Amino acid sequence: MKKPSLLAALALAVALGAGCATSTTSTASTSGAKPYPLTTCVVSGDKLGAMGENCVFVYEGQEVKLCCKDCKKDFDKNPAKYITQLTAK
Repeated sequence: MKKPSLLAALALAVALGAGCATSTTSTASTSGAKPYPLTTCVVSGDKLGAMGENCVFVYEGQEVKLCCKDCKKDFDKNPAKYITQLTAK
């Protein structure tokens, strides 16, 4: 009976981490994207690296770096708001 709960926990862990490569530097998956222009998280305003590893991904050709996975959830709720902030910089 422990196998189903272990598999469920593993599936949940994978789902929570999906869509966000954690890195303190750009990864190969961001090559060809417009570079992220800020030294702070566009969602929280915190300095990148202050919360540990950055969350790095590409959204519609723009590299995005967030301070943590929690900010990715907020970004996903309203990506246009944050992309507009990036392109205005």
